[in-house]
Parts: sequence; C-alpha cells; structure tokens
Amino acid sequence: MPPSQRDSYLLFHDLPYDFETDLPLSLGPQIYLDNTPKKILDSVEPSAWADYVLPGYNCIGGLNNCCLYCPASDTRPLGLEPSDLFYLAVPALRLRAPLNIHIAGQFEVGAGSDLIKNPILYQLISPWRPLGHFSYSGQDINAANEIAKRLLQVTQNNYKKFNSAAVLFGQVTCGHSKSFQMAYLALFATLEALFTPGKPYANVLSRRIANFLSRFTFPAGSIEDWLRDEYTRGRSDLAHGVQTVTPWARTRNHRAEALGRLHEIARLSILGFLSLDESKLSSLSNNTGTRLQHELDNLSPASGQFINEQRFWCN
Repeated sequence: MPPSQRDSYLLFHDLPYDFETDLPLSLGPQIYLDNTPKKILDSVEPSAWADYVLPGYNCIGGLNNCCLYCPASDTRPLGLEPSDLFYLAVPALRLRAPLNIHIAGQFEVGAGSDLIKNPILYQLISPWRPLGHFSYSGQDINAANEIAKRLLQVTQNNYKKFNSAAVLFGQVTCGHSKSFQMAYLALFATLEALFTPGKPYANVLSRRIANFLSRFTFPAGSIEDWLRDEYTRGRSDLAHGVQTVTPWARTRNHRAEALGRLHEIARLSILGFLSLDESKLSSLSNNTGTRLQHELDNLSPASGQFINEQRFWCN
C-alpha cells in the first residue's frame, strides 16, 4: 500500500513469509502484512533514522521483505493506538505457529524530509523458537488474522483471567523478557490464570491441562507427569530463589527444552480457550470458589476453530 502521512509501520529483522500469496494481507483489525517500506527508509534524512528503527539497514546487505502496516485512514478500535494493534498481530502470528520473529522498531510516517516520526526501537525476539526453517503461508496469515480479531473481541470483554493469561503469554512469546527465569515463570503464571488450580497445585494444574490438551501427542510422553514434575522441581525452585541457569546465559541445555515445551502447552491452551463460545468463557471468568473448580475439573478437551489444526512445535 502506498504510504501516507500518519501511517505506522512495525519493522522486522526476521518475519518468515513465503510470498506465494501477494501482499498486503490483513493481519488483525486495521493491521496488514505488507512489503517493507524501502522507499521511505532510503529517502529519510539523516539516514541514521533508518538504522534506528531497523538497526543495520544501511550496512547489512540482506533485508527482511515484509512488515506490519497500520493505515492512519482506517477507523481503529476505540482507544487503541498502532502499537496496541501491532501487539495483537504479532502474538496472533506466534499463536498460529511459533516461528522465528525478530522485531526491530516502529515509526509513523511524517511529511516532507521528516519522514520518520515517533520512532520506537524494540529489538525483541522470542526466547524460544522451534528448530528448522519454516515460513508463514498466506493461509497462515489469514488464520492469524482471525486469531487477532478474536483476541481483540475477548480482551475487550471482562474476562479477567483470560486477559491476564493472554498478556503474560504475549510478553513471553514476543520476547519482552530476555531472562529465562522471567519467561519460564510467566508461562506458568499464564497456565495458572487459565486453569486456576487449587491445592495440591501441581497435581490439579497438570491434570486439568492434560485433559484439556488430550487430543495432542506430547513429545515427552505423559503431559500430566511431565508438567507435574516441572511444576514441582522447576517452577517451585525458581519461585523460591533456586537458580538452575544464570539469568544472562543463552540456555542450550535441557532447561531450554523445558521452556519450549512449556511455551507450547501455554500456546495450545490459549488457543483452546479462544475456541470456547462466549457463554463458556464468561462462566469461567465470572465463577469463583467451588463452582469454578468444578467447572474446570470437567472442562471438555479443547476443540474448535483456532486449535483444530494445531500441534506441538517442540522436540
């Protein structure tokens, strides 16, 4: 789409797309996957502004060829800025498939020679990506578009527990924390917000999740056994100050594998909740005490639009 003043762009070092379907494609309310705005980046003065919103632009030969685009002319959902809508679109992509996405920066189109306005540098990458070379297809983008619209619909309702889970997962999957510990604990917090376990926490949480995701083949055998052990030995250790990895190290051992499995359990759980109808989501969000615990204990295995074609993306 040709840019105009006050349009906004989110740029990437990496957003893998196969380009078999022409761009632009809708990727959420008033957000589009589009071609990287090279003309703007090549024309901006001083050129350092291009290197600020997309570090290395003027000195690195390769360039990611797609971005997210938010037109100023479209009517945006009430109270939401482009950064809010971008934050719906990127988690929606990662919910569809957790491929390698590396966010660079954001800017608004200005006038004349002042083409880059309100620049923001993010430099975010998820702490976990599956091994291998994968790309999003046009079908994936269309599916992520539906996920983003559903996320907006659900988060604008008073579903506090789900909204908390969605925010926590979004922060982890987009890479807002570079700490293994922070990401790991936030993923468990995501699951606890969804499944609200009572005592004994590890047993109840693992049992409910194993039932909810029972249609999927977990790569480590029994999801209930693995999650119960991980909660008891991993989550509890970190929560009580026992460090298993140094916070600044790139984790390449079995703890990284655990983070990937935990990410996928949280991702599929969120997709399962997104697939619930409004009455069920409302009931899970508004009930409390014994009534809520009974409902969660009897939650049917996940099924529906957003989860039916899914799988675990981990070893």
